[in-house]
Amino acid sequence: MSGTEPCERCGSQRPRAAARCPDCGHEPTSRWRYVGWLALGIAVPVLALATVLLGYLALFSLQQGTIGAAGPAIALWIGIWVGAALTVVIVYDRSTETRTATGSPER
Repeated sequence: MSGTEPCERCGSQRPRAAARCPDCGHEPTSRWRYVGWLALGIAVPVLALATVLLGYLALFSLQQGTIGAAGPAIALWIGIWVGAALTVVIVYDRSTETRTATGSPER
């Protein structure tokens, strides 16, 4: 059967897309789980740094009256902030998704 693979714990055949073995309930860990945590570990500090720098750039340039000159830097940091925020949202969304015994996603 091409859509099945052996369970790491009990050896019985289980659907490839299933989150756990239907016989013993073993849930194999996915390498994507670790990639998600790594992405969060990078995205959250970048998000915090970008927020601080955006606030500093905006306040400093408003105080100096040079908001036009700071526009490209502010736009760059807004882009970085949005990218980091999307990474956090995507990783969180994937971590809350569960799978049924047949492998179809369920929320």
